[in-house]
Amino acid sequence: MEKHPEILFMGQPDMAVVCLNKLIDSKLNIAAVVLPDKSNISRENIRSIAQNNNINILEYKSSPNEPDFIEKIKELNCDIGVICSLNHKLSKEFLETTKDGFINCHPSILPKYRGANPYFHIIRNGEKTSGITLHFADENFDTGRIIAQEVFPLMKKETMGMLFSRTNFMMAELLAKVLIRYKETGEIISKAQEDGEFEKAPNVPGESYINWADNINITERLIRASNPFYNALTNFRGGYIRIISGNFREERHNKTPGAIVKVKKDMLQIAAGEGYYFPDVIQAGSWGIYSISEFIEKFNPRENEILK
Repeated sequence: MEKHPEILFMGQPDMAVVCLNKLIDSKLNIAAVVLPDKSNISRENIRSIAQNNNINILEYKSSPNEPDFIEKIKELNCDIGVICSLNHKLSKEFLETTKDGFINCHPSILPKYRGANPYFHIIRNGEKTSGITLHFADENFDTGRIIAQEVFPLMKKETMGMLFSRTNFMMAELLAKVLIRYKETGEIISKAQEDGEFEKAPNVPGESYINWADNINITERLIRASNPFYNALTNFRGGYIRIISGNFREERHNKTPGAIVKVKKDMLQIAAGEGYYFPDVIQAGSWGIYSISEFIEKFNPRENEILK
């Protein structure tokens, strides 16, 4: 192994931006950066980071598995590859383009929550802990041999955005440690994943509809799991509004689910299963995001109105 092994880097927001900057700051040798799809919002940001650091840039037409692109990667003769979030399943031929394979970064404790969006499912399902995993990529999503993991407790009011952000920075730190050790020793120790059925993390629809008859804990977790990337919606006066954040109270009652129980200048109380929800930020329409006091002043919600 050379003193400074050459790394092929590929990924997309925001994990890729955070991790790429960390690897550059750690003086690791990034031989080339593969740009994400042309439609990806991080593409030009990643291009700028690579250009500013004089790193070779590669791009494919529609898939990294294209034969001519695989040949380009082979010509680089990189020691190892890094994947920081990618929406392509990579072929065996692609994964063999580096000497020691590809490290994939996944924001859960594998084998739990394999899939595209662990953050949403982890919060919605009420998990008390989460974590990050580095593993060798294979031909399936998130099933390769585990290199390193870190576990942490979820905060009481953790949102998807909060979990997304802190796992990105944790991932960057752990990835840099693994690659620095690889530079020093020339090897990466790994172990096989556990067998069995585990919670999955499939793609999430952009919109989720609140069922106020659900237990208040389920409703509250759905809203946090959707914030800020997805929409937790409820029907108000024939149109949908988005509940972005709020508080809740567990309490048995006989109110109609979705009923507005109480309205004050800066408080809206909504009946839910086994409790009440108190939104503090609501989006109405495409761009109108309001504090609860602003929403009440503008729309004048009334007691006994029903959200559906």
